[in-house]
Amino acid sequence: MAASDKLVIPRSAEDIAPSWVQQVLQRDLPDVTITDVHMKGPIGEGEGFMTNLIAFEAVGTRNGTSQCYSLVAKLTDLASTLCPRDNLIDYERVEIVFYSRVVPELLSVAAAAHRPLDDSFFLPKCYFAATDPSSMVSVRVMENLKTQGFSIKPDLQPLGREEMMLTVGALAQLHGLSHRLDLRSGVPLPEKCIFGPFSPPVVAHLCKKGLKTFAEAFPEEKDLLARLEKVMNVQRFLEDLADRKSSRLRVLNHGDCWTNNIMIKYAGDVPTAVKLVDWQVIQYVPPTYDLAMLFLCSAGWDVFHNHRDAILAHYHQQLQDTLGQNGGTSNFPGISEPPDTQYTAMLR
Repeated sequence: MAASDKLVIPRSAEDIAPSWVQQVLQRDLPDVTITDVHMKGPIGEGEGFMTNLIAFEAVGTRNGTSQCYSLVAKLTDLASTLCPRDNLIDYERVEIVFYSRVVPELLSVAAAAHRPLDDSFFLPKCYFAATDPSSMVSVRVMENLKTQGFSIKPDLQPLGREEMMLTVGALAQLHGLSHRLDLRSGVPLPEKCIFGPFSPPVVAHLCKKGLKTFAEAFPEEKDLLARLEKVMNVQRFLEDLADRKSSRLRVLNHGDCWTNNIMIKYAGDVPTAVKLVDWQVIQYVPPTYDLAMLFLCSAGWDVFHNHRDAILAHYHQQLQDTLGQNGGTSNFPGISEPPDTQYTAMLR
């Protein structure tokens, strides 16, 4: 284990002891006593390559009543072969900053707006997030969404209309609360929290690796390879979005909002709630960044062509609800305009 802020940072499941879990939970549950920890093993195989996800149950009491907390620990995967260690650390640091510094402020804004922190809220509950500065090993302890009925769509299946409705509603909460936070503090979020490089090096690493694999597999497709190289070179586009001198409205974006980072809860076959996970590439850019990525990477052709306007209208309505009458609607450019005026042109 490695020490950080009086709490050690576990390097493996063996380090997650009842006394450590009790210290973690007591920050939100001051009267809890944890007597045992039951490891359930790794989860999320194939759903990420930067962390080890360890599910466990913490058993104990609170106020004289027996309790069982279903949790997951996200541990730095220092053995990852897909992501170079330096890039891995940067990703880990970004998510630690998000959960330890950004989320408390977003929750404060949500509380002031009397927004319930239930299934309808876009974030999972995070009890602890920290990095040991000497070893750069990090951990996040969170509620186990899978035991609550949330899941990622298997085999990268595209999202249907109703799943997209819920997801854009979650994004509207994020974007609206971010804007309200900026207005309340008077300081843009990036000036208070350093997220890291806008285009993380690991993205370029994986793109180059993919291009190399394609070139080796299809050496005769030189024209197509040249086109792919242009598509992959998004650095200038990303830098333009992040330009602080631009007059475009910028808010906190998830930055990687596609099927693999969206957990959905169902009642039978009907989707009822969405949680956004893996906040390792958050960006401070126009809100259309998240919307464009979601539509282009997660929506099927039928949804994209036949239901896009209805989904964007729902996002627009949820954004207005999140901003509220006194929450900054007048400061959110174009919020009173029809949603197709604001968003659809970029998506087309």
